[in-house]
Amino acid sequence: MPEGDSPGRIIDEAALLLTCLRGLPYRVPLDTDWQALLGLAVAHGVLLIVHNSFLQNGIETPGFFAATVGGHRSRAEKYAEELAGLLRRFAERNIDVLPLKGPALAEVLYGDAALRSCDDLDLLVRHEDFSKAEKLLFDAGFSARPEPDDYHRKFVRDEVMVELHFRIASPRSFPFDLAGAWSRARRRKFRYAPMLAFSDEDLVLFLCLHGLKHGFSRLIWIMDVARAVAKLPRGGFEALERNARRQNLEQPLLIACETAREALPELLPSEIEALVAGSPQAAAKARDALERLFAERAGSNNDPEIWGFYLQNETGARQRWRRRLTFLIPTIEDYSWAERHRIHRSIAPMLRPFRLLRKYGPLRVWRILFPPF
Repeated sequence: MPEGDSPGRIIDEAALLLTCLRGLPYRVPLDTDWQALLGLAVAHGVLLIVHNSFLQNGIETPGFFAATVGGHRSRAEKYAEELAGLLRRFAERNIDVLPLKGPALAEVLYGDAALRSCDDLDLLVRHEDFSKAEKLLFDAGFSARPEPDDYHRKFVRDEVMVELHFRIASPRSFPFDLAGAWSRARRRKFRYAPMLAFSDEDLVLFLCLHGLKHGFSRLIWIMDVARAVAKLPRGGFEALERNARRQNLEQPLLIACETAREALPELLPSEIEALVAGSPQAAAKARDALERLFAERAGSNNDPEIWGFYLQNETGARQRWRRRLTFLIPTIEDYSWAERHRIHRSIAPMLRPFRLLRKYGPLRVWRILFPPF
């Protein structure tokens, strides 16, 4: 195993990465493995943030590192311009749109639309406006990917990906008061183009659910939560707790805040201590998430093991059984598979358990559905 890939080296580069993100004083050791550091920063979606820290501290980076940064920043800037153009088109057709993540989130949380790596644009519209929004994208030259699933549809044009949402996530995920979030949304502008944005409290809850959905397997998702919590106004914690309690989202909020506190404590205000102090379970689960941060498969969005992590965060036996049952509900892929094999759609629910067993094997399915609590 090359020295740059040894476990000890990876641990050293991971420690440097976290120190950069925490805003602590640091120096870069002469024997730093820049390739390993680059790989970690890209995998965790924080390359542009780390490079910005290097610039602020007068640290020079190797040519290949700077070149990769330039590519990521150019891509982020391209998506920022695409977003501004699309927002103007939506405004012309009187369609309310609320960008999720991407350049708009980067501008709010990091002060620079091109300081957060971006691979697509997630745009939320009201369910009743979804057809009009689809037509807008078609008219703008986008092509649709396969049929829409139960919360969004993907569109592509010139290597630009747009995910058009009518929900923030699948109904299988945690509940989210979308109707209330729409009513609380604020009108803002992104590069002079009008848009809607979540309220401060709704933004924190959305980011908590998004990170939890992926098991907080990337540092950028933890950074987002920490930044959003730190931006809450005076009295915002009480409003956040009330909002979470009303939606039965207290446990996801605790897990997310404790994960952020474990990984990036310097970024969080002192008030967060009171929020998480009464939940040792949240602390244990947060540590479990952090142990997987720099694992081989960190950053993967498709790992079914995330279902097990997600399941553990339900607060009671009834909720856990309800989530297990949703895991067995057929997906768009299941129905497409049935069509390809000329099987009637009504048979798909009965075939789903067998397809899961064939794909993952009995032991892994058991671990997903019955993780340790």
